[in-house]
Amino acid sequence: MIITKLEKMQGSRWKVEVDGEYWNILDAEIIVQFHLKQGVSVEEETLEKALSAAEYRRARERALYLLDRKDYGSWEIERKLSQNVSPETARRVVERLQELGLINDEEYARKLARHYILQKKQGPRRAVLELRKRGIDASLAAEAVDQVEPEEDQLLELCRRKYARKLETDEKGREKVIAALMRLGHGYYDACGAVDTVLAELDEQDEE
Repeated sequence: MIITKLEKMQGSRWKVEVDGEYWNILDAEIIVQFHLKQGVSVEEETLEKALSAAEYRRARERALYLLDRKDYGSWEIERKLSQNVSPETARRVVERLQELGLINDEEYARKLARHYILQKKQGPRRAVLELRKRGIDASLAAEAVDQVEPEEDQLLELCRRKYARKLETDEKGREKVIAALMRLGHGYYDACGAVDTVLAELDEQDEE
């Protein structure tokens, strides 16, 4: 097999023709790595290795681009990469980025746990579920959530801020608010306690 033409394209990409026919487009890094030159004879195995290296490079650049914009866990990155490259290549890229410390599922799980509990005001059960949706291992998700200490009276403040009006105007507000808090992952008795406290506060306000 003969490389009959190397044509410079936009950026660092080159169009490669083999035996007079279009073969592929490779980055200059791959061209140099595999010593591909116009007029040179090349083995089919070498071309296959070049394609594999090009796929790996493309997946790596895609992963770095994604990570530069926001944090991801290994499962999320691998899933996104697998949309355009082979699962094996996606896994290799993820493993390498983990070795470099660019992907850290433990740190990512802790960050997500703080987000869902402290910002979204979710209970532990719901927070673990959200981490699992992001591909975090069950035990790691539970550990990360367990390490987050909710703010004092967080559930009570949530009930005051978001649900007080419903408790005040809806006859069945108590049951509806308790159900809403449970959907957020809070326990039944914790939800009942917060709702009943807010109801008592509203009654006191009405008496004044």
